[in-house]
Amino acid sequence: MELDYLYNAKSRNSSNNVDDFNVIYNFFKPKLFIIANSYIPSKEDAEEIVHDVLIKLWEKREKVDIKSNYTAYIYKMTRNACLDYLRARKNRLSKEIVSDQQEYWLNYSALSDETASTIIIEELQNLVDNAISELPEKCRKVFIKSRIDGLGHKEISKEFKISPKTVENHITRALKEFRVVLREYLPIFFF
Repeated sequence: MELDYLYNAKSRNSSNNVDDFNVIYNFFKPKLFIIANSYIPSKEDAEEIVHDVLIKLWEKREKVDIKSNYTAYIYKMTRNACLDYLRARKNRLSKEIVSDQQEYWLNYSALSDETASTIIIEELQNLVDNAISELPEKCRKVFIKSRIDGLGHKEISKEFKISPKTVENHITRALKEFRVVLREYLPIFFF
């Protein structure tokens, strides 16, 4: 059925016939999407690939002379488009990884340099000190007792007459604040 319609659309020389294109598009789109989505996990990307394949097929319909299996030809076009997409994505990811590796190497080199390390340590200490001073009073006192004085949750809860869970909440809040303040430095710590 689809072959007859495609050949008839081709023989009518209906280059501007939107109805012919829509019939072909709506017939093949669901089938091609299944193929594309089996290669490409992103539904949006798979749909875009199918759309591009069907547009390309429509634009080439006058030039393409397929004597055997038209459906197999379209499926192969879709498969090849998916493979091209994956190759391009792999190359882009490879470049991003290389960029990340270079950034990590620069960070490592900077940390290996004692002068640079001293500057970074002083800068981090200032950031931490400022972050501690910006905490609400009770949160700041609990955090200092825990992280600087080394007291446990139970000891802090007895001293401040609060529950251990409240101590934990104050420490969690302080750590969230530090993550925000130190977000630029976090990749260095996890190298």
